[in-house]
Amino acid sequence: MLKPERLITAEFLALNAIMFLTFCNIAVFFQFYDYLGTLPIAPQSFGLLIAMFSVTVLIIRPIISPWLHPANAKRWIAISCGAVIVSLLLYNVATNFWTMAAVRLIHGAAYVVLATAVLAKLVGCIPRDRSGQAFGLISVITLLPYAVMPPVLEPLNRWAGGFDQVLNLSALLMLPSFPLLYLVRGELSDAQTTHNGKVGLRDLTRNLKDRRVALLLLLSLVVWTTFTPVFYFLKEYGDKIGATNPGWFFTLSTVTEMSVRLFAGRMFDRLDKSRSLAYSLVWLSIGYIVLAHVSDPALFYGMGLFLGLGWGVAMPLLSGLMFDISEPEFRALNSNLAMEMFQAGFFFGPLLGGVILVHGTHETLYYACGGILAASVVAAILLGRTKVIEVAGTTT
Repeated sequence: MLKPERLITAEFLALNAIMFLTFCNIAVFFQFYDYLGTLPIAPQSFGLLIAMFSVTVLIIRPIISPWLHPANAKRWIAISCGAVIVSLLLYNVATNFWTMAAVRLIHGAAYVVLATAVLAKLVGCIPRDRSGQAFGLISVITLLPYAVMPPVLEPLNRWAGGFDQVLNLSALLMLPSFPLLYLVRGELSDAQTTHNGKVGLRDLTRNLKDRRVALLLLLSLVVWTTFTPVFYFLKEYGDKIGATNPGWFFTLSTVTEMSVRLFAGRMFDRLDKSRSLAYSLVWLSIGYIVLAHVSDPALFYGMGLFLGLGWGVAMPLLSGLMFDISEPEFRALNSNLAMEMFQAGFFFGPLLGGVILVHGTHETLYYACGGILAASVVAAILLGRTKVIEVAGTTT
C-alpha cells in the first residue's frame, strides 16, 4: 500500500510564512484612510486612491495567471518580494494625489504578482487527497493578519512615530521572505513533470469550458459578493440596534472561521465536498435572513459566531473543490482565478450594497444576500451531479 503523501513539509510551511508576511503588509492599510487625511489630498479622492490597489489586482491577475506556474513561481516570488518592499518605501515620497496614485498602482501590481506566484507554488506541493485540509490552513494564514494587525496598529503607530514609519517597518517585515525561499524547491516535483505548467490559449479555453470550473467560479463570486456587504455596512447596522462595538462581530466570526479550519480541516477531505458546500450555503442563507431581523446586541454578536461557522466551512471547500476538479496543469491557474473571484466580490459587493441601501434598508440588503445564497445552492447541487455523472463514465 502506498504511503499517503505529506502535506506539512518545509516547503509548504515556508510558502505559508511568505503568504502570511504578504497579507500582514495588506492588513497594515487598515489605517490608510486616516493617513490620507494627513496629506494635502482632497477627501473626495480618498475612495479612488484606496480602490486603485484593488482595481489593479483585478485587472492584472487574470492576465498573469496563465503564465505563472509551479515551475517558474519561485523566481517571480523573489522578484515581486523586492518590488513590494520598494513600493512600501515609495509611500514616503507620495505626498499628493498623482504621486500617491502612481504608488498605489505600483504596489497593486507588485502585490498581485507575489500573491499569484506564491499560490501557484503552494498548489504545486499539495497532495491530491489533502486539498480540504491544505486550503483550510492556507485560509487561516490569510485571515490571521486581519485579526491581529488592526488592534496592534494604534500602539505601533505611536511607537514608530507615524503611519509612514509603520510602512517602512512593513517593508523590513518582507525581508525574511528571501531566506525562506531557500526552503522552496525551484525544480518540478514528480507530479509536475507530466506537464511543464505553461498554459496556452487553447488550453485556457478548454479549461474555462469545463462546466464544473465555471460553476465553482460562480459560487466563489456569490460567496464573496454576499460577504462584503456585511464587512462594509455592518457598523451602521450595529449602531442602529444598539451594539456598543460592532467590530466584535468580526472578531467573533474570524476566530470561529479560523477554529473551524484548524480543527476540522482534515474532516473536509473525508466528506462529500459538493454536498457539504450546498449545506453551508443553506446555513449562510439562513444566517443572513436572521441577521436582518436581530434587534438585540447579544443576538447580533451571536450571529457573528453563526455566520463565521458558515464562512469557515464554505470558503475552504470552494478552494478544495477547485483543486480537486482541476486537471493538474490547471490547478495553479484555477486557484488564482478563484482568488480573482475574491477580488471581484470586494468590488461588486459594496457596489450592490450601496445601491440597495440608497433605495432600501439594511434588512433589504441582508435579505438580498440570503436570497442570492439560497439560489446558489442549485449551482452546488449541479456541481455534485456533474461529478457523479462523470465518475459513472457518461459525461454529458
